[in-house]
Amino acid sequence: MGPQSQRRLTLTGRTHLLQSQSHRKKHKSTGQQTLFGDRAFDPLKDCEVCKGRLVGRDVHRAHHRLCYNKRGGAAQSTAAMEIQKEEKRLQVLFATPLTESEKCSGKYLTKEAVAGCFEPKPASFAAKLTSFAATTTIRQTTTATTEITATIASSNNNTISGDDLCTTVTETLQDPAFIESHKSNRAPLPMLAFAKVVVEKIIRPKHMTTHDYFDGITMTVPPAKTKLMGPECHSTVGQKLLFVDWNSMCGTRIACPRCKNGTLNNDRTNISKNKMLFPIFALEGPPMWCMIMSLTCTCCKSQLNANSSDVLCQLPAHVRNSYPVETKCSLDNKNSHLGKTATNAFDLLMPTCGNGDLCSRLLCHSVNRSHADRVAECYSTHVNLEEEPPPYVENIGYYVACCPPLGDSIRDAYDAASSNSNTPYGISDHDRHVREIQAVSCQLSFAQNHTHEVCKNYFQKRRIGANALWDVATETGAIASAALVPSTKASDFAHAAMSLTRRPTFQPSVMHSDAWPAKSDFWNATCGNELQGRLGLFHFIQRMTRTLKKNHIDHFQSITSLLNCICACNNEDHDNLLQALKEGTLSTKHSDEDTLDLKASILFRQRCNKYLRKESRPTHVLCGMLDDWFDRFKCTASDPSTQPARGRKDPLTGETLFTADTKPTLEECKKKACFIQDPLPLEQMYDVVLPSQNSPHQLKECISHCGESCLESFHLMLAHFGNCGMRSTLANNLNLTGTARFNLATCHRRRLITLTPENTARKKIPAACESVVCFFNHSELAYINSIAIQAGASKDNLPFPSLETLPPDNGERFFSECLDWMKTTKPRNDDLGRCLCTDCGIKQTEEEPEMDVSLQHGHCYPNNQWQQAAHAATTTGTTTEPENQKKPEPTVAVHQQPTMTVHPIEPALADRMQRRPQDQQQQTNQHSQQIVQPHQHHQHQHEQQFPMPCMQTPCPPWIATHPTTVMPPTIYCCGRYRGWVNTPGCRGRPPHDGHCQFQLRRRMNQSGGQQLNGQHNPSWHQL
Repeated sequence: MGPQSQRRLTLTGRTHLLQSQSHRKKHKSTGQQTLFGDRAFDPLKDCEVCKGRLVGRDVHRAHHRLCYNKRGGAAQSTAAMEIQKEEKRLQVLFATPLTESEKCSGKYLTKEAVAGCFEPKPASFAAKLTSFAATTTIRQTTTATTEITATIASSNNNTISGDDLCTTVTETLQDPAFIESHKSNRAPLPMLAFAKVVVEKIIRPKHMTTHDYFDGITMTVPPAKTKLMGPECHSTVGQKLLFVDWNSMCGTRIACPRCKNGTLNNDRTNISKNKMLFPIFALEGPPMWCMIMSLTCTCCKSQLNANSSDVLCQLPAHVRNSYPVETKCSLDNKNSHLGKTATNAFDLLMPTCGNGDLCSRLLCHSVNRSHADRVAECYSTHVNLEEEPPPYVENIGYYVACCPPLGDSIRDAYDAASSNSNTPYGISDHDRHVREIQAVSCQLSFAQNHTHEVCKNYFQKRRIGANALWDVATETGAIASAALVPSTKASDFAHAAMSLTRRPTFQPSVMHSDAWPAKSDFWNATCGNELQGRLGLFHFIQRMTRTLKKNHIDHFQSITSLLNCICACNNEDHDNLLQALKEGTLSTKHSDEDTLDLKASILFRQRCNKYLRKESRPTHVLCGMLDDWFDRFKCTASDPSTQPARGRKDPLTGETLFTADTKPTLEECKKKACFIQDPLPLEQMYDVVLPSQNSPHQLKECISHCGESCLESFHLMLAHFGNCGMRSTLANNLNLTGTARFNLATCHRRRLITLTPENTARKKIPAACESVVCFFNHSELAYINSIAIQAGASKDNLPFPSLETLPPDNGERFFSECLDWMKTTKPRNDDLGRCLCTDCGIKQTEEEPEMDVSLQHGHCYPNNQWQQAAHAATTTGTTTEPENQKKPEPTVAVHQQPTMTVHPIEPALADRMQRRPQDQQQQTNQHSQQIVQPHQHHQHQHEQQFPMPCMQTPCPPWIATHPTTVMPPTIYCCGRYRGWVNTPGCRGRPPHDGHCQFQLRRRMNQSGGQQLNGQHNPSWHQL
């Protein structure tokens, strides 16, 4: 029992005791106060000299003028002097006695004084204003939008005009006490004065109708109509003041988002508590200033701001949209918010360049341009006046009291908003983009490749181990996977590749790779032997082009000829294109000479390639044309009579087009020519997009099912998604956003295939705008469809009919998140490079199972059951096999006799055994020697000279009864020894696991023990 329980305080007494403690804490934290409510001067806090001496630091400056440690004493403040003056006046007044004439005098009891005392007080300031608002007109249209007129009417005919607001704000700005108390505020003084007037004259009075002056929760500062405005008031005209109070302004009761049981009640606003306003920066000009209500839960007593993302998600859409900030961007730990106009623009800028400084400059530029417009408007009203206009307020420090967030703050806000799940549809942008990439399917072919340029987007890429990015594109051009890898080995991207192949919708039949047929064993084991591999056409051409000299005069012509050697255009498509060029429907009219000149330029491929289908040439034709291409551009020939050189040197530099690597590369490409053929017919290799009726040329656009071209174009964009040197979380969010939008653009392009010319919806879209994606967030559109269904709309008449649905999260991670998983988990790989983690579900069946070694009879068995069976066979003379166990299959049989077997990677072991002394290469088991010696003439040389160390290899007990049975595969005593044996070039003593019997014997030998289980301990060379 504690001391408090012994006091037996009642609940009331305990409550008062806690209240007194809270009051003492409050006074202790706030300090001594003056008569006017301000904090009193404290030398240890307010004087720099006294504060420095407190911590042992010398400050070479004068004391504060109010510090009593100053030489000559402290100076009196203005308030103290006024108090002393008033005290002296009162002392003189009270000390002066009354005269006889003043005693009981009725001098001041006149009829006018009595009438003035009992007459009603003058009308309030709110009653004087007449022209601010008159009527409210609300028109509802078919799209459920409202249009509020510029004038508003009050319910009691007492209106407030802009002229009187201007007058009151001007009087407030002339108050020295107001200026002194708000001189360090973030909001401009005119906006603070306007907010103070609005609270005192409109919000607090019970007889005032607040909704008559606010459009939702927003009130725009009105201009004065009948008088000239001062520069201070004129600078606030058009700015917006928001009163974020959902209970009083919208009549909405909000449930607590934390405990889910209580409701949120109003507490205080930031202007009544701290005399501050909360800014919202947008691209319209100056920031919007908010009076934020603090909310308290009736159940858990949690305190939340009315503009936090948790609270905004609880509101209906028509109430939530009155606050001009997206819910994911309404972060609690920020001192400002970004408006929707700013975030919508930044949402397009950040993924492409990630330049937060540019976004910050856009905000500053909008505020500065707004100030210039206000100055020009103010001085234009004084043109015809004779008096000199007053100086306008300065831009920095008065009109712009607080600057917009800097680039780092904008990047931090974007990163935090991407991971914020407080959205109406309940999923963050990061998770939504991950699941969108996981939803990519493949039914025909895919292309996989590595790129290195994207690694520069990550800060300290060497520290995180990122060397390349492995990605996959399907036949539609969508990116199915992208993961950072430490190298281009198959084992590094094996987990990402096997996770990709486990998707139910990922069932390809063709794969395009940059190095095929390399790593074909890995892909055949991962995707099945029915997968057809192809060498990417881009990489096939690149191997040749990178050996050419780019500055040579015939460089472009040689590349055009090389492309003609590999593939040819479809005749029908080529004829339609030539006809469109001659008729001038594609561009201007082209003659035959103009067409030839166009084909010889790069513009032909850039403008016309999408209208032509390419057919790869047969292998023998391709190899013959490559030889002719080489003879055409080479400058020297070994046999001029049969293969003359038809090339030329550059007229300016005198260099040849080919380098020393061109001919060897050409020979290697001829060997790989059989791997670049199209695996499917031409009709299945391309999708045809019918032309729009608005298009004059009526040419069909062809989209290839080979995802290699889309993958290479994606690499170009991916390098610019995150800019340079960003932290991993921000770079991942930018890369995920860019990848998901790239997939949406490709899907939108493929959707045009289903839109026929007869479709009326396509007629409304201009041909140049058909490729523009309207919406990127399909989860938000699905949420809007659900609202429409709740409102009673039919499922056949939804506002957004065709949407991409999100699949459940299957656990795949992309970019550096996949690399972080690999560094944390460290999964093993088999001989083919496949991942052996629990998620991939591949068991290592190629390697031999772990064996337990029994030295009692010199046998090695897979497990304890086989060991018990061998022991029983030795003692009883019979063979007893364990249940549900299969005997090891033989690997080598020589003359139907039991022989010793060699592991597939035994040569590496034999090479090490040659370096060992001869006495270390002999068997120590006499039983094994008796069996092996009669059959030595049937063994290979390395089997006789290099027996396996650290293991006993006698015939199992079933050999006696089954003479035709051979030895099981080579087995090992422990995993560490197997790894040492299978590693080429290892020297020294082989390692063993701690639980290995040989390791236990070695320890006993070192400690002087001679017996283990009643048997002799052999030395290391005998083992």
